[in-house]
Amino acid sequence: MRGGGGDTDTDVELYLQRSRPWFALYGLRLKRSRGSGEDDEDDEPEISPLVMLPQDLLYKILMSCDPYSLGNAACACKHLLESVQHADLWKKACLEAWPQHGSTKIHHLMKKQYQGNWKRLWLVRPRLRFDGIYVSRNTYIKTGIVEWKIKNPVHVVLYYRYIRFLPDGQFLYKTTPAPVSKVARRMRTIPTGETPLCYGEDGVVLGRYHFHHDLVYTSMVYPGTTSTEIRSKLRLRSTTPARNNRLDIQALMSYTRESGRYIPMDPSPQASDEDDAHTYNKGLTTYVFVPWHQVHTSVLNSTIDQMDYFCTG
Repeated sequence: MRGGGGDTDTDVELYLQRSRPWFALYGLRLKRSRGSGEDDEDDEPEISPLVMLPQDLLYKILMSCDPYSLGNAACACKHLLESVQHADLWKKACLEAWPQHGSTKIHHLMKKQYQGNWKRLWLVRPRLRFDGIYVSRNTYIKTGIVEWKIKNPVHVVLYYRYIRFLPDGQFLYKTTPAPVSKVARRMRTIPTGETPLCYGEDGVVLGRYHFHHDLVYTSMVYPGTTSTEIRSKLRLRSTTPARNNRLDIQALMSYTRESGRYIPMDPSPQASDEDDAHTYNKGLTTYVFVPWHQVHTSVLNSTIDQMDYFCTG
C-alpha cells in the first residue's frame, strides 16, 4: 500500500500514458480488407437473389406468411425489414386475428384507438392465437394403498388440459395424461359431420367460445350426456408484449340444463341458481401456449420424474 499522495498521482499518469491501440477504433465502421493483385479487380460484391425479386412478387410471397414468420423475416436482412412494414400485411393479420368483429369494426377500431396503424393494433390489442394449442399441465398428490401397514405410498399424478381455438368461434378441448407431442396431431384434426363430438380414449370435444377484450367464455356439452354443460371463464395475458401466451382460469363450472332454462355465458355463481351449478377448485393451472412447430421440443413434454411442477409465469 502506497502512503503518499504524490505516488497516487504518478500511478494515474502512468495509467493514462499506456498505449491502448483499440481506442483508435472507437467510432469507426470497419470495412472488409481487400488484398492486392488481379483478384481485386474481379472481386465484385454479391447481390442477394432476394433483391432481384420484383417488389410486387415479394409482397405476394409475404402475404402468404403468418405474422410470426414476418417477424422472423424482418430479422434476416434490412431489405426484408423494410418490406414487412407494408400496411397490407398487417391489415390481413388483423382481419384474421379478430374475425368475429368484421372488417368494418376492425377498420373503425384501428383508426380511433391505434392512430391508423395496423401493426400497432396487432401488437397491442389482446387476441387469441390460432397457430398452436393452449396447454394446462396439472399435477396432484394421490395416496396409495397401505400394504401390511408398513408403508403408505404417495403418487404424483400428471394430466393435461388442451384447448385449440378456431377462428369461427369454436374450440377443441381434450383432457388426457398424454404429453403435447402425442396429442398435437389429434388436435390439428377438426371434427366434421352431423355429430361433431368425438368420444373414446382419443376423443376431442368441440365447443363454442366468446372473446371479449381479454376475457374468453367457453361452453361445451359434457361427453356422454345431453344435459350437463361445462363453462369456463379465462383471462388472456402475455408474458412479453404481443405474445398472448397465457390463459388464466378464473372460473370453471358445470350446469345441469334439464330444466331447459337459459344460462348466461359468464360462468359465475351469480349466473344461475346454486342447485344448477357446481364450481371446481382443482385443475386450474394456467394454460401455456405452444406453437405447432414447438410441440415436440416444448418443456411441457417432460415426465413427472423430470419435472414434477411447472411454473407458468
